[in-house]
Amino acid sequence: MDPSPNEVHRCYFISISDLTNRADVPGWVAALARSGEMEEDTRKAVAAILGDVRRNGLSATVDWTARLDGVRLDPTALGIPASALEAARTDLDRNQPGLMAALREMIANVRRFAEGQRDCLRDLELPLPGGGTVGERWCPLKTAGVYIPGGRAFYPSTLAMTVIPAQVAGVARIVGVTPPRPEPTLPGAWGIDPLVLACAAELGLTELYPFGGAQALGWLAYGEPAVDLVAGPGNRFVAEAKRQLIGTCGIDALAGPTELLVIADGSADPAWVAEDLLAQAEHDPDAAAVLVSADRALLQAVAAELQARVAASPRRSVLEQSLGTHGRLVCAERELAIALAQAWAPEHLELCVSDPEAWLPALTAAGALFIGNASAEAFGDYGAGPNHVLPTNRSARYTSPLGVATFLKRQSLLRLASSDAAAMAPWVERLAEAEGLVHHGRSAALRAAGAGLPAHHRP
Repeated sequence: MDPSPNEVHRCYFISISDLTNRADVPGWVAALARSGEMEEDTRKAVAAILGDVRRNGLSATVDWTARLDGVRLDPTALGIPASALEAARTDLDRNQPGLMAALREMIANVRRFAEGQRDCLRDLELPLPGGGTVGERWCPLKTAGVYIPGGRAFYPSTLAMTVIPAQVAGVARIVGVTPPRPEPTLPGAWGIDPLVLACAAELGLTELYPFGGAQALGWLAYGEPAVDLVAGPGNRFVAEAKRQLIGTCGIDALAGPTELLVIADGSADPAWVAEDLLAQAEHDPDAAAVLVSADRALLQAVAAELQARVAASPRRSVLEQSLGTHGRLVCAERELAIALAQAWAPEHLELCVSDPEAWLPALTAAGALFIGNASAEAFGDYGAGPNHVLPTNRSARYTSPLGVATFLKRQSLLRLASSDAAAMAPWVERLAEAEGLVHHGRSAALRAAGAGLPAHHRP
């Protein structure tokens, strides 16, 4: 009998499936898509929230926070005070110095990587024959909003991953938002986790507000911050709010549930691979964790490790949901493993193989690559350097991880000498006439006719 669509399959029911035909790859990718049955309800709910915030501003944001988060904010004292941020950092330094040291190590690594990114983004200037130049320059955005999830847990790592690239880019004003909680933490902190507060203090973030969900993004875009761009991951309401705000402000990406593809061979340790799959699956019931290998013995060993480790895990409930629904153990040869990776374009791709460098040229679609058995995705999540805010839902085919360039825009530059204008004008005029844009041609022709003449003698 076929199982009910609502039945939860425990991870030890994941059988090893065979992928033997390239024509089957699209079907595998489609099967990994997360359910869209709630999309229309989500769209309508978010549209109502954003519309209310656009019309009524801060009061609507406060009302929706009370309704959805169970916290009645004081509109006159919304910003988390510097005293709370400093108190959290002082307490962490005093009571958990090891954790504070780890936080600082993460921040230093992420900042070092971001500074390296910025150094690669060079302004461009090319000379023209007459002495003019053409080029472009990178300009930082004026304002940016960063969203820090806080539904199932608080994420200081995401705070660092979003704020640091904006700082390195030179954004003048960075506004952080994260959901409040009814349980108090520090005075004036609206229940925000002290580790997030300590991280904000360490980063030098001066504006942090207790807003979450679609109302937070609405306030960032329509309210007093009126940000140029919003960045950071969130739930489906946050993703839909970003979608609806396109055109009002920029967005980094439309992030969905997290994804991991592991490609492994006989050199991989089954326990390591199993823990990597579990590390991804524990994020969310909708997380997708997939292992592909041509080595059936490895797949069987990983399946046994998953069964034992899930049974003993404090995260057993969420693991059983995510692995039971979106977990896959796939037996496929190298060519088909690459085809699946390229078609799915997963957020994270681990290469747990003996010759990872040989695989790299063919694997261009994933959001982030983790190369070799030692390179667990967890190191990327917690600050080895590259950003952990990554494209999902196959968008890694055409978009990139969050980084310094997210908070910069390119501006083109045209600086013509008179002789350059005179040399270009004839062919510009010819092209403009061919397109029927006569005044474009005349504008160029005037520069040619007036080249070298004083302004009062130009035609």
